[in-house]
Amino acid sequence: MKNFHQNCPLFRNLENEDSALAALCARNKNYEKGEFLLHAGEPTREFGILTRGTAHIVREDEEGNPVLVAELGSGELFAEAFALVGTPLAVSVIAASDCEALWLRAQKFADADANLQPVAANLLQILAQKSVALTERVECLSRRTLRGKVLCYLKKESERIGSDSFTIPFDRQALADFLGTDRSALSAMLSKLQREGALEFHKNRFRLKNI
Repeated sequence: MKNFHQNCPLFRNLENEDSALAALCARNKNYEKGEFLLHAGEPTREFGILTRGTAHIVREDEEGNPVLVAELGSGELFAEAFALVGTPLAVSVIAASDCEALWLRAQKFADADANLQPVAANLLQILAQKSVALTERVECLSRRTLRGKVLCYLKKESERIGSDSFTIPFDRQALADFLGTDRSALSAMLSKLQREGALEFHKNRFRLKNI
C-alpha cells in the first residue's frame, strides 16, 4: 500500500502521509467483480481511489441501457467532484474485476488541516486535468459524423502519448460506448479508415498514417 500511495497523484510530494490519511478518515474496502461501488442518484460524502483492479464508470441512456463513461485503473480517483459539492451522483461505479478502493472523506478538506494542504493542491490539479479531458471528449462528440468522432479521439490520444503508434484504454465495445455509437458501426468505420490508408489497427493498438 505504501508504494501505491507514493505513485498516486493525490499523494504526490506528501511528507506526512499517515497524518493526511488519518485526517481524511481513510478506509479500505474490497469489491467483487460486478459489485457496485457507487450508485447513480445517491449522494456520497466520500470519494474513492482505486488501489487494485479495474472499475467502470457508467450511466444509463434513455432506454435504461448502461453506457460506459470511463474505465478506472489503479491510482485513479472517482466521485471527487460529487463528494465535494454534495450533489447526487450522475453515474454509477461498478467493479470490472475484483478490486479494492481507498475511501476518503471529502468534507475534511474544509477543516483547514495543515496536513491536507499538499493533498488539496494535488486534488485541484487532478480536477483541472479531468476538466480538460472532459472538454476534449465533448469536442470529439460534437463532430457531426462518426468518422469525425473517431479521428478526433485517435488524434488526441496520439497527441497525448506523443507518438503516431499508441494503445487506447478501450476494447471495441467500450470505445463505441465512449463515442456514443454502436459496435458494428464503429468496426465498419475503422475498417474503412484502414482501407483508405488513414490508419492501421489491431485490437486496441493503433497507428495513424495519412491524417
